[in-house]
Amino acid sequence: MATVLSLAKQYEDTIHNYMAAIDKSLHPTRALDEEMVRKAVFLVRHDGVQIHSFNEERLLLEASVKDAHSVKVVLNFGKLTAVCACPQETNCRHRLAVIFSLYQKIDSLSEWVAKWRDKENEKLSTLTNKRSPDQWEALIRSTWREPINDYVTRNYFYFEQLYEGRLKNALSFMPIEREWKTLYKTYAHLISLTEVWNTFSAGTKEVHHSFFKTWFADELHALRDLLGQLRGLHRTFESDAFFTHLRELVREFTETNDDSFSERFDIYQLFWTELFITRRERLSGLEDFRRPDERVQAFFAILLEDEVAPGNIAPGAAADWVKLAVLAEEEGHQQGLSAILMALKPHVRTFLFDGLFTQYRHHYVRVLSRLYSLIDLTEDDWEDLFTQFGHYGLPAYSAYLVEKGMYKQWAELHQLHNSPLYFAEECGLKEVHNAAPDFALPLYHRYALQHLEERSRTSYKQAVRVWKKMKSACKKSGQLPFWNDYMKEIQHRYKRLRALQEEIEKGKLL
Repeated sequence: MATVLSLAKQYEDTIHNYMAAIDKSLHPTRALDEEMVRKAVFLVRHDGVQIHSFNEERLLLEASVKDAHSVKVVLNFGKLTAVCACPQETNCRHRLAVIFSLYQKIDSLSEWVAKWRDKENEKLSTLTNKRSPDQWEALIRSTWREPINDYVTRNYFYFEQLYEGRLKNALSFMPIEREWKTLYKTYAHLISLTEVWNTFSAGTKEVHHSFFKTWFADELHALRDLLGQLRGLHRTFESDAFFTHLRELVREFTETNDDSFSERFDIYQLFWTELFITRRERLSGLEDFRRPDERVQAFFAILLEDEVAPGNIAPGAAADWVKLAVLAEEEGHQQGLSAILMALKPHVRTFLFDGLFTQYRHHYVRVLSRLYSLIDLTEDDWEDLFTQFGHYGLPAYSAYLVEKGMYKQWAELHQLHNSPLYFAEECGLKEVHNAAPDFALPLYHRYALQHLEERSRTSYKQAVRVWKKMKSACKKSGQLPFWNDYMKEIQHRYKRLRALQEEIEKGKLL
């Protein structure tokens, strides 16, 4: 390979094109960009760049940069691209250092850096001199101008790294005035969320779907905190336009027609329950929509204490209506709660078994059971509801049967489903034991025999503990003669199990 100096002179135009691209994509007022350029210059000035080879046919230059670790960088002079082995997505100090190292062979790097730091960016000067919502939006969206690669959708960890990096980049433009910081952060989070939305939505259908959903829940939590802070701040005349624009951004995002309405609607509800809380704002909120969805109409009806009329609920929208029922409960809107739950009832099974991942079913059964207990239902309605819950509804159905004093049905239910002892106790075995001990006896008998099948002293001790409960139930129901005959039969049947006989004697079961 010729000397680096001769190579730089031969491809002078190419190097100037690389520098022009750097000048266009990076800006000195952006903290991350300024730091990147500063570190790249440091690496060049401390002989951190080594040029190894240049392939004239493929126009590929290979170099390494001595950073915390040695990093390989490849420049493609034909395509004007730069690839680095470090994990950073686009620009990095290693790529810049190699380009700067070549540039200083043909021009003054110090002069370029000085001019770059002195240049005026129209967007930023406008932001400084005349702050406006449009300028904020344009500035934040500019940090998302690079396309997102498809592999980010398939791997949550790349997605998280990309999102945090670009959000941090957007936040680096935050105004210095304290009264504007929270509002700008809210803009940055919301706009970044809308920019990454298609990638997030696609990710929820991939193997890492649970990580994407957790990320969304965390992002909602961060937004809730920001909105709570905003609500506590005094609004000035100058900030009114920003709040109006924010309201419009949220509406446009929610009104987008795709299969992610539920998540979009979550964000919309968050803004209207945490930030836009005056009756005047809410009276005009529905008018923002050209053709409001029934869920949006019900949402504002709950907030404004108007009548809620859900109509026919689409099975795929059941999750949103469950959240609206929770909101109606929180707002004390009894008519809305009853209307939504009765309209939702025919779709409960479809919602639980077709619309949810397995790990969420127990949670939603508990939520639905609590909500339905707040309205008037007939016994037939309850029976239908518990049938739709399937085995996930056993705790709720058990609580219902205990509350109604239907202890025989309770015992039959747990015999049918072969409930283990710990689960039966969670579902009200103690209450049945106290109120109707006769019905608990068959369960205790089954649990004791299950322990005997394990044929170990530890299991025999467990069986004795169960029999003590059974003896207590017999005593409560006046059946001690039956108990004595029962235990004699057990001793006779298992007379060859000496360890069991010893544990029975220790337990004083007779």
